[in-house]
Amino acid sequence: MFFIDVAKIVDDEWPKVAALLDEAETARAARFAFESDRLAYVAAHALLRASLSGRAKGIAPAAWRFGVTSHGKPFLLSPLTGLDVSLSHTRGMAAVAIASGRDVGVDVESFLRPRDALKVAERFFAPEEAAIVRAQSDPQSQSEVFFAIWTLKEAVLKADGRGLAGGLDSFVVNLSPLAVSSDSGDSYGVEQWRRAGFFIAAAARGDDVNFRLRETHAAALIEAADSFEA
Repeated sequence: MFFIDVAKIVDDEWPKVAALLDEAETARAARFAFESDRLAYVAAHALLRASLSGRAKGIAPAAWRFGVTSHGKPFLLSPLTGLDVSLSHTRGMAAVAIASGRDVGVDVESFLRPRDALKVAERFFAPEEAAIVRAQSDPQSQSEVFFAIWTLKEAVLKADGRGLAGGLDSFVVNLSPLAVSSDSGDSYGVEQWRRAGFFIAAAARGDDVNFRLRETHAAALIEAADSFEA
């Protein structure tokens, strides 16, 4: 698990960070209407490439090729390493998850942005989860609990591979202790962190799951690319 605080990337670092993306990613980034969304996208994809190269020694960040499933989950086309990947980005933050031999998902969201948390929870969450949001004493607390649940559910659905098509109310997440329960019998390990106004959540298929979250900076991304050009 890796994350990068987009606000910490300074102006003269952005061209070098963006250079890690391939042609298709660069074209996709250019289509974002808002600069903050574009920068988060660039940071996430650069982070994924550099993190993969840190995991699979000897493979340059530019060498990775990705496909996307019909539900939007990215996967490695080449080199074939047996690694599963997931990435998430929102304005100000990006995160990636990499796992060997198991499905993995990650989601990141700001819990400071305004949202009608209770209304959305009552419409899309399982009844038990909506009740937790409803029980909070003020709108800010409702928003924080809402995004705590939302990011965990998104991470599970990304690991599952179906994304939101899998149904936010098709399983229940528990916040204390962190756990997932589902009538389908699928088992997921989950973890969650708070960083600078954001929730970062991860999920992986199976029970014996251990996550480690590391912060990465732009200098490390640039160094990863430069090491293959020397």
